Amino acid sequence: MDLNLHLKRSFRTRVLGTRTSRICLLILAWFLVREASLRTGGFEDGPVVCPVRLLTGYPCPGCGGTRAIGAICIGQFERAWSLNPITFLLCFIVLAWAAQITPLNKLALRALTIFQSKAIFIQVLLLTSLYGIAWIAAIGRFNSGIL
Repeated sequence: MDLNLHLKRSFRTRVLGTRTSRICLLILAWFLVREASLRTGGFEDGPVVCPVRLLTGYPCPGCGGTRAIGAICIGQFERAWSLNPITFLLCFIVLAWAAQITPLNKLALRALTIFQSKAIFIQVLLLTSLYGIAWIAAIGRFNSGIL
């Protein structure tokens, strides 16, 4: 076995292998994001780094996500919701992964199995449709004047 591959697997197993280590990693990430958010005014200072927004001038479904995560970490849930409601789903998924909640894992595995059983055309159509809906919501959320 390649030594680099063994070291990568070993690190992954040690760091992400147990529920306790995942929760500790999540707490550390929360603390770091919280501190960064407090020190940068909620990530409001700085350039726009979204490639979709830089290319098109319009916000993507993820725009506002970093600021929303920062707002969640400092307890500003209403502000986070107004910035990007999708981040609450993302936080829920990360928490479910870290805690390894069995019913949620079974539900996610079942949904993934159903999704993968569909034709590639259906998968692409579904993902493209969801992205389009989320993009329309983002444009409306940021009042960019299109809708």
